[in-house]
Amino acid sequence: MAGNEEGAVDPTRAVEMRLRARLAVVERAAWFGIIAAMRADPAGTEAAIEAERARCRDGFGSGAWAKDLTDAERALLSSEVDTGLAGLVEDAKAEIAGDA
Repeated sequence: MAGNEEGAVDPTRAVEMRLRARLAVVERAAWFGIIAAMRADPAGTEAAIEAERARCRDGFGSGAWAKDLTDAERALLSSEVDTGLAGLVEDAKAEIAGDA
């Protein structure tokens, strides 16, 4: 249950909610940044993100990053980051196209 009988949030859930809120703030800030970058220089922004995708694949794939994770965990993280970055570009393109 998320709250107790008095309607207060359980302290453990409160920590989770604060972390989710921080993540949401970072996501929104990144979204506004990518939209601004895509409007200013779409090709350059897309190339920079593609380069970062490659950097992340290499970093996670080689084991140079996230050394505390198992190979399987690192592969999952790498895949999620790659998918997320690719989706970010596609979503930004759609947003910019919707402005026209």
